[in-house]
Amino acid sequence: MPDSLPQYLETLPETRRARFESLVAAVSSRVEAAPRIHAFLFLPQRQHSHFEDADDAFWETVEQLMLAEPAGTDELPLAWVGYHVANRFTNRRQAQGFLVTDRRLLVQDQLSGLFGASLPRQHPLFIGPAGAAASAAEIVGSATASYDWEFAGPLVDEAAAQHLATALAEILTAVLESLGRAGEAQEAPAAPKAADLHGRLRDLNLAAPAKSPDDPKHAKHFAKLAKKMPLDPGERILVAFTDATLMGVYGLVLTDRGVRSRDLGEAPVSTPRDRIDPAAVRVDPENAQRLLLGAGEAHELPASLDEKRVRALAALISEWAMGDISDS
Repeated sequence: MPDSLPQYLETLPETRRARFESLVAAVSSRVEAAPRIHAFLFLPQRQHSHFEDADDAFWETVEQLMLAEPAGTDELPLAWVGYHVANRFTNRRQAQGFLVTDRRLLVQDQLSGLFGASLPRQHPLFIGPAGAAASAAEIVGSATASYDWEFAGPLVDEAAAQHLATALAEILTAVLESLGRAGEAQEAPAAPKAADLHGRLRDLNLAAPAKSPDDPKHAKHFAKLAKKMPLDPGERILVAFTDATLMGVYGLVLTDRGVRSRDLGEAPVSTPRDRIDPAAVRVDPENAQRLLLGAGEAHELPASLDEKRVRALAALISEWAMGDISDS
């Protein structure tokens, strides 16, 4: 058993070591502008902003999470978003959080007990029909949905957890994009899902916050919305994710022609459907309440949408832009 990451890498073929370097570089470049989570972000063979023993901490995580049940003899550990906790049963520190490899996302939120080690949950990496960013959002959504933050104690509050999830999605997007370009990504068939907008809203757990222009109870809201976010002649709203304050209505609407949004106190912005890049739709790593729909196309979301629904909305817009969802 290797005693360090360099020793482990030395056991791999040169092609795999080169792939490791390229993937870690892609991840590093993607997350360098995410200072909110730097204390929790460990990249192999990269200087850490808070901990001098980061290399040892990263390798210890690899031993506990990846090597406990390896996915092949040449799996590549690429990033760890997490922290250590003290195990009162074993008297050892134990890694918790999310370890990204070139094959899977490993999730550990439990401590080993008197009756043996607690093995991490595994989420295989894949690129689905909607592209790398949407697949990353789906994987992270599944991984974080049931994550137990109990042992994190005061380390991670709700806001920090949201930042970690957003950064994790960015990391996975970078990995999947790199693997996709190299032809090494696992492709996943499209899962059975509704092909109509209202059915897909239910699939993605977006039906509750969504407002329909056909719902009489939202008539006054849409009348106010029309004043703050006017449409082009003949354009119609399909669904709205909007809220209202004393400063007026704000949020995002999907129309039959594209996406429109307005932040409080700001002028509305719009992105026609043909300017939406389905593969690039994602949560802004610098603002968890903003969606990026392509180069220069940013849209603000209401604060009432939590992190899971923001990622779900990104998936919805990506699928709609691809033509996978009908307007009805």
